[in-house]
Amino acid sequence: MTSIAVVGGGPGGLFAAQMLEEFCADLCDITLFEASARLGGKIVTEQFKTAPVTYEAGVAEVYDYSHFGPDPIQQLVKKLGLSTVRMVGPTVILGDALLRNDQDIRRHFGGNTLKTLRTFQRMCRDLCSPEEYYEGHWQDDNRHPWNDRTFREVLDEIPDETARKYIEVAVRSDLATEPHLTSALNGLKNVLMDDPDYLRLYSLEGGIQRLTDALAKQIKAPVMLESPVVRVARKSDGAYRLIVRRLGCFVDYDFDLVVMALPNYHLQRLEWGSRDLRQAMQKHLGHYDRPAHYLRMSVLFKEPFWRSQVPGSYFMMDAFGGCCVYDEGARHPCDPYGVLGWLLAGNDAMALSNLDDARLVELALDSLPETLDDGRDLFLEGRVHRWVGTISGQPGGQPTHEIRQRHIPDPQGHPGLYLVGDYLFDSTINGVYDSADFVTDMILTLLRKRKYMHVATCDAAPYANGKMARANGALSVNGSTPHQDGRVEAVYHDCYNGEASYEESYQECFNVEWTVKLIQAIWGCCPPYRLLDSGSASGLTLQAFADAGIDAWGIENSEYIHARTPAKWKERNLLGDVRHLPFPENHFDFVYDTCLAYVPSEDLDQAVRELLRVCRVGIFFGGVTSDMTREVIEDYDLFKGVRSLYTLWEWAEIFMRNGFRPAVTDPKTLAKVWQIESEIDEDDWYWYADQDSMRYCFYSKLAAAAPRERKRRRRKSASR
Repeated sequence: MTSIAVVGGGPGGLFAAQMLEEFCADLCDITLFEASARLGGKIVTEQFKTAPVTYEAGVAEVYDYSHFGPDPIQQLVKKLGLSTVRMVGPTVILGDALLRNDQDIRRHFGGNTLKTLRTFQRMCRDLCSPEEYYEGHWQDDNRHPWNDRTFREVLDEIPDETARKYIEVAVRSDLATEPHLTSALNGLKNVLMDDPDYLRLYSLEGGIQRLTDALAKQIKAPVMLESPVVRVARKSDGAYRLIVRRLGCFVDYDFDLVVMALPNYHLQRLEWGSRDLRQAMQKHLGHYDRPAHYLRMSVLFKEPFWRSQVPGSYFMMDAFGGCCVYDEGARHPCDPYGVLGWLLAGNDAMALSNLDDARLVELALDSLPETLDDGRDLFLEGRVHRWVGTISGQPGGQPTHEIRQRHIPDPQGHPGLYLVGDYLFDSTINGVYDSADFVTDMILTLLRKRKYMHVATCDAAPYANGKMARANGALSVNGSTPHQDGRVEAVYHDCYNGEASYEESYQECFNVEWTVKLIQAIWGCCPPYRLLDSGSASGLTLQAFADAGIDAWGIENSEYIHARTPAKWKERNLLGDVRHLPFPENHFDFVYDTCLAYVPSEDLDQAVRELLRVCRVGIFFGGVTSDMTREVIEDYDLFKGVRSLYTLWEWAEIFMRNGFRPAVTDPKTLAKVWQIESEIDEDDWYWYADQDSMRYCFYSKLAAAAPRERKRRRRKSASR
């Protein structure tokens, strides 16, 4: 069994441990190290001493993306049996003016301020659609026109000073830093957070800490509290040695793999065991060293005196350079009491953290506008929590790196050392979950390679196209099985399904109806259209496609199986290389690909770019992935002959960095796709792990999708 250390018991470490146990339990042993006496990190839910009233002392909310598509945090919350509480906050307070809606803005500051404000918000929408916001692909960010500008520069272009101040106050607590210290693109994304078309906010009944508490109870791995890791080094045998300070002594622990689920600032305090690793980590940490700050003052009152004037779960206020004030009672019932929680951000949070608790609570009470001045007389208790430097003011770094690069700082010298952190994505619970999820994907691929792949058919194997096809739950892989010297074993195709030849078992292994239904569900296209079967074997699929009214062509790399192409299809089933396709640009509407897993990893970008070049609309990726269900992997020796083994998310990164984008962005479409898959899968197990997995099997060509998206956004803007 592979031994894995997870260092850090915050949400990132808990997510990583939970996912590793869920997906890799039969392949690894896990140990979790935490420096403090508790698990949960920045997720802290506490109670006052005066009354048993709950408030959030750390992370304030969770983001809801379920209206776009898969939202893994929402799914995890439901799986753990937790209930959510919706959070909304329409009010911004400037001075003593309570601005709850357009009418309030117009009444206090005039029509020009309102018009300028809405014009800026529409510009932000035009610069980033909801779909682009949800996907957040790193190359799109780096190409964005606002990525190389500061948010301050953009704010200063707003002609109305009141409108500028309104925007600045509204986003300050989300930025957690100063506008001149972060990019305009990061600022834009935080502006769009207030638009429910982009995201919605929620909390958990009983407190957000219930999430990490539930995870901690679920994890079976040994948990070592009060055990800070002080040094990480790689040994000569490839294992990793952790030096841990435990019970007043330094103790050595050895592991095959290490997942460092620590914030950027904690990683800076560790000692790295070699010059190369130290330099790699310094380079990584320097790229993300944009510290941002929070300060929380939570105050218990005899009653919620503000609710008659300020609706919602929170409101924004221009005190302290712009802060968010939470009505904790809106998510944690506390009748007859009321609780307000001030969340200060940026330089104000950093500077004021030097003051004592009593003075900070006084400042919080003093910041209330005149219309809410009853608070001082109703005051019962105040609590302060400092979070200086604990998050990133430029999450994802600038420029944004490819996801694998973010998580493996030294892939050559230390390939088994992984990083997990919210600073690598967007400084949220959602972001740190994504980070842990991607690292788990990479580890799952590694562990399944070790278990299921033979050396002769993996790194030492020559490139040969393969074929995966399915029919009523039956499936096969006709990837060419190579010798060490590169020759293809004829017996592979002669005994294709374990008993019969490819030709004899073909009809068990391919279902054109399934393929046509999926293309129609995703792209809304019915035959006739032109399609390239990439990995077409002896071309028998071409007849089936033709019978369905599809103008199909094939490309196959294996000379042995290609030589058995029927005479009728020899002109259309070409012997060739997916890395060098003999077709003009946009020659095919769709590509049905089953061969990419048999292309060497170093050539994948070239192969995908070729498929992009000849494709007009989209690609159906039907290749082998490392996160397919264990049953299908074992029953069909699925990794036989595979050269490039990745999870669906890793494949998605390859497709997206070469010009494709996910074609399934609508939850209803995804549900329809899963229904088609479920109807055709008559075995007791599924090919894909779940519905969300199939989202990463279909990609649209970016250039083809862009005009439709621009048209949709114009209609949306015109309707506002």
